[in-house]
Amino acid sequence: MCDSYTGGLLNILNGKMGVSAPQNSVPVMNLINVHNPKSYSELEYLIEYHFKYDCWCGIKSTGTVRDFGVRLYYSQLDFFGEFKFSLDECIRWEYDLFVRNSLNGSVMEDKAIDLLGRCLPSCFCVRHSSGFVDECFCVDVEVFCDGVLVCGVQVKPFSYVFMGDNVKFRNVVGNDGFGVRVFYLFYDDDGFFMNLDILLCELCVDYW
Repeated sequence: MCDSYTGGLLNILNGKMGVSAPQNSVPVMNLINVHNPKSYSELEYLIEYHFKYDCWCGIKSTGTVRDFGVRLYYSQLDFFGEFKFSLDECIRWEYDLFVRNSLNGSVMEDKAIDLLGRCLPSCFCVRHSSGFVDECFCVDVEVFCDGVLVCGVQVKPFSYVFMGDNVKFRNVVGNDGFGVRVFYLFYDDDGFFMNLDILLCELCVDYW
């Protein structure tokens, strides 16, 4: 994995140049939700397969993880005017983004849905958001009360709190268009949800 300095600059580069935007790469969370890969290697293979072949699911990738790294590498010329990072660093960064972080995030989303579903009163229903909602509004989980959508939830590692505004901008804009409140549920390196109790209290006070 990249150090924080390298990762931070590559994150800015990736965002500004749109390298990992779903239309330029692959809607990876949709891919995970449909095919349920169990390992990093399986997810990497799925991305490559959906680039090379047509699948019944209709999801298409515009390249392999290596291809995304190559695009990130060459985008440095337009953004920095020089090559600050090696091709290997760029490929490893895209691997972490699309494979490691995505699969880890999917596991935590499932865990969040299970916990919220068990802890909230029976009038609540908690489910994964659709691919469209995830991509357009940056919402991982939807929460309904008596069949009415009451809020969305974004499941994020706690490190997200310390990211720059440029990284958070897409989420802010997407959340604003969702129509109902979007809560953020943070987890630490051990997979423990740090503000679950606060989220549960707010949901019950506001909607029950």
